Amino acid sequence: MKLAKGTIGFLRKLGVNNHKLDTIYNEAANLLQNADILTLPDRFNAAFAKEGWIATESMNIETVKKALQFYESGKKDEAEEELLAWFREDTITQFAITRGKRFNKAQRRWDQLREALKLTLEERYWSAVPLILIACDGFASDVLGTSPFNENADLTVFDSIVGHPNSLQTLIKQITKGVRKSSDEELTLPLRHGVLHGRSLGYANRVVCMKAWLLMIALVDWANAREREQSRIREHESNAKTSLADLAIQVRKSKRDKREMEAFEPWEKKGPFDSSLDENSPEKAIVEFLAFWKRRNYGKMAERATNFTRLPLKALAGSLRRIAESIELTDFNVLSVRQSTVARADAVAYLNGQTPKGPVEGRFRIVAFRCNGNGDFVMPKDQGNWLVQHKIVDDLLNERSIEKEQPEEQEKQSLRPSQDRGRH
Repeated sequence: MKLAKGTIGFLRKLGVNNHKLDTIYNEAANLLQNADILTLPDRFNAAFAKEGWIATESMNIETVKKALQFYESGKKDEAEEELLAWFREDTITQFAITRGKRFNKAQRRWDQLREALKLTLEERYWSAVPLILIACDGFASDVLGTSPFNENADLTVFDSIVGHPNSLQTLIKQITKGVRKSSDEELTLPLRHGVLHGRSLGYANRVVCMKAWLLMIALVDWANAREREQSRIREHESNAKTSLADLAIQVRKSKRDKREMEAFEPWEKKGPFDSSLDENSPEKAIVEFLAFWKRRNYGKMAERATNFTRLPLKALAGSLRRIAESIELTDFNVLSVRQSTVARADAVAYLNGQTPKGPVEGRFRIVAFRCNGNGDFVMPKDQGNWLVQHKIVDDLLNERSIEKEQPEEQEKQSLRPSQDRGRH
């Protein structure tokens, strides 16, 4: 998004402005303002992990955001209620049961989890919580090959929210705390050893049950992330090699482009413009474009036309033919060319033509851009050519001359081409 925003800012400096660019620019700015999503899992875990809530891939992002907002404003009860509300029947079915089914080595674990969900919906937490914890233990042992509740179990996974050390690993440490004696104390965590060994008897409540389901959901997310870990590592290494090299080139080029833009000084030239023009100049491109148009050579005309839609040259020539075949350009004289940025030039030309509406003459604005073969704007030292915006064809057809923009009496004699003014 930073790159997109910077690129559009660069295009604006080149004099390219339109509604679509503005929309993209504003959207990039909005997305950057919401870039805190990148730190959201860490911030959530820092606030809630000790309470038995962790960020996982499956958890709804709006739920995470709202809970964190409540927490940061001191409303801890509202934050927990926001999290509890996410654990609906459909949520548990999808993320804890259905997505985990393919990892079950014993298929009756599906029935075990369905029974646990039924008990949960009936608020029979005495039975539901132990059943969920048993399913979690068996599921994770199948995936890992050993118990994930062992002290030295490695639950980290590359490029994973749940596989981050402050996520699942932290949650398991919280719920595997040793319990030495039986107690009726109300629990807020599904203490595995205490519940399954019959020591912690204050577990039968909604909060403990939903945190047990969160453990199951986190384990399913962890299993999925672990399964695809090696392919993600290979992809990351490949991208890193490419992108780091590209980034170094981009940085050097950006610095060079910045120097060129800062050093550039706008200039303006007055006509006449004859055949000895510099091949790499905007005035050469404009004169040739008009000359090919006058001769109805649409193929050559296309070679000197902007191609932002990236049409094949033959298709672009056909498009120009359809636009221009009803218009005869009988004469022209380029009066002035002003290069306002490193990649934009604006010209004023006297055009004389014949359209279906009748004869047309006057001064018209013509815009040219320096582009590469892909239709992208380029800097002076980059490979590219000056190309003319073919909007001028439509302007002539609809008589959108400067005189129509700014009505004023002028001597047409000074506009009309003559041999001593460089007739083309």
